[in-house]
Amino acid sequence: MKVIQQLGELPAAREQAVIINCGTKWVSTLALLSCLRHTDMPVLIIDCESADGSREHFETLARERGIDFHWLSWPLRPHGDALDRLFREIRSETVLLVDSDVEIREAEVVSEMQRQIAANKHAYGAGFLQPAGWLGPPHHLLPPHTGYYAERMWIPLVLLRVECVRAAITAGASFIARRPFQEVSGHPRLSRWLGYRFRLPLLRSLQLPQWLRKAGPGDFVVDGVKPAFVDHDTGAELHSRLTLGGHPFVKLDESLWGQVHHYHGVTRARIGGWFRALAAKTGMVSKQTQAAPLSAEEDARNRLREQYEFERDGK
Repeated sequence: MKVIQQLGELPAAREQAVIINCGTKWVSTLALLSCLRHTDMPVLIIDCESADGSREHFETLARERGIDFHWLSWPLRPHGDALDRLFREIRSETVLLVDSDVEIREAEVVSEMQRQIAANKHAYGAGFLQPAGWLGPPHHLLPPHTGYYAERMWIPLVLLRVECVRAAITAGASFIARRPFQEVSGHPRLSRWLGYRFRLPLLRSLQLPQWLRKAGPGDFVVDGVKPAFVDHDTGAELHSRLTLGGHPFVKLDESLWGQVHHYHGVTRARIGGWFRALAAKTGMVSKQTQAAPLSAEEDARNRLREQYEFERDGK
């Protein structure tokens, strides 16, 4: 494990895999070892104020297994902010983003990303596409036609061309997630305050009068229906800017989904702690967004033992 103090110290490489670890050392270990096994890229782990002994864990892992990767410590910040900084400063031509709770199970999924981005010189990236759609039943708690999810690249595992992404960020785009509210046209602050009722099980089905919800100039409308808010998840705004600007995203065939496993939301659950767990239990947020960290870690440790012959006592 080679410790660096800033991204400028990272050796320049044509391709670079990056894993951001925030107190999730067991799933991050699985992400690291799967990346080393199934790609030919150097790996950088960015650690964001982990309090679970991550640094000592990975130092021991590197020493015992004889594996090579770089380690960089950063302050804890929102995911989008961290990605913006990463792409402003890194010197690689392409970056493979690997979520800490992702396991790459076959090499083909990454090699196909590499092949596609090499064959499409104007493409800003390659990977799975997370489609746009309504956030409603059966997977979400919202009433029908309340929230709309904007299309984006599937951020847990994606290969991005640094030059394109950096230019977009310099021009004002960002990975940062946004959720603009527009229920009362022309009044985003009032719409946001009214939107808090969607967090409360007893109030979320209340509808404003139709005359208040009428679409106005500049409102986002889907098939004649105006959502109360639009969810631009991490990377969605950047994806929109780049594709509208002539830099397409190459979508992988869905048959490759089986080559990736995602535990979904382990970092979010760790950072949110008991408050987010309580919110999921009481119906304030969808349980789809709330992983069970202990069960995910247990499963990851089983995978590490069975697939990588790696086992260690302790938490």
